[in-house]
Amino acid sequence: MKHSNQVTLIHQIFGAIDRGTPPMAERFTRNDTSAYTSPQRAAREREVLFRHHPIVAGFSSQIPNPGDYLTEDLAPVPILVARNASGEVRAFVNVCRHRGAKLVAGCGNAAKLFSCPYHAWSYDTDGRLVAIPDDYGFEGLDRAATGLVALPVAEKYGLIFVIPTPGEPIDIDAMLAGLGEDIESYGIGSMAHQETRVVRRRMNWKLVSDTFWEAYHIKVLHAQNVAPLFFKNLAMFDAFGRNTRYIGVRKSIEKLRDLPEEKWDLIPHTTILMNLFPNTILVMQSDHAEVYRIFPAGAHVGESVATISILAPEPSPKWSRTMDLLHGVVDQDFTLGEGIQHGFESGALRKVMYGRYENALEHFHRSIREAIGEA
Repeated sequence: MKHSNQVTLIHQIFGAIDRGTPPMAERFTRNDTSAYTSPQRAAREREVLFRHHPIVAGFSSQIPNPGDYLTEDLAPVPILVARNASGEVRAFVNVCRHRGAKLVAGCGNAAKLFSCPYHAWSYDTDGRLVAIPDDYGFEGLDRAATGLVALPVAEKYGLIFVIPTPGEPIDIDAMLAGLGEDIESYGIGSMAHQETRVVRRRMNWKLVSDTFWEAYHIKVLHAQNVAPLFFKNLAMFDAFGRNTRYIGVRKSIEKLRDLPEEKWDLIPHTTILMNLFPNTILVMQSDHAEVYRIFPAGAHVGESVATISILAPEPSPKWSRTMDLLHGVVDQDFTLGEGIQHGFESGALRKVMYGRYENALEHFHRSIREAIGEA
């Protein structure tokens, strides 16, 4: 983040601390609980947000060299991302064109061909069909038109974005609407993937995301772990198109009052969260980044799956301990969220409310309504 922007935000933070109230919207708002329970709404979200919108499929550091590849099975379409012989990132539907078998699983390196485990049809890292065993049975097949189905892909800021529908335009900077400058400044592209864990919960995917977009609950729910580190119910919200930057403020920021502005550094005294709409959350800490990617899961609207990843400059055993602590904190949120989902599905509550200081929540849900064309 530019130093001038940090200084502006720190002045705003000091103003909020001094007056004793966080920045607030003009009024509180409401949201229908059917947003979390309606199968029709869920189907629309899957189609628009998860098939026709760029989603983060992985990190550049996972596939640094030609022949490296990763797969993404949580999106509605199985995705294969590979770095070709020229070092370019390509993305495909991870399905063989012969009989539809999944080509590969997990991730790997030094691949020159992807060979189907069913009948050994083989494709190169550009998706071209290069080998058919007993090809006399397919005389007349146009191999050039029978390669893997290509998907729009873009590599930017250390992240790999894919649209799971062929032929759609992809413009990441336009999608980020100015937030890319912050992502670039944090140096995610120079960080290496350390660990990823998968969490499955009986709650709508939006409830998983909701927990990140208000600081109101921290003093109560996280009283025994992170709450003592942060100012009560204080966070700075800014919208970048449909994306969000949300800054939780640590009490240590008071140390900056005794320093000249040119020495002010926001990063060590805050936790900076960015929502890359619709489903990726970057959490910037002083020495590492945490990345949440959240998807609907299963046939039920009340099921979700999230990956939690740590990116850091250098490998270290401490990142596993960091992940343990992180997992313990969010487990409190997600356990509570499952209870919320149960309550919503009971039909006992038709509306929820977002307070004037929960404006990031309102922005998130309004952006979804706009994206799926809901009034």
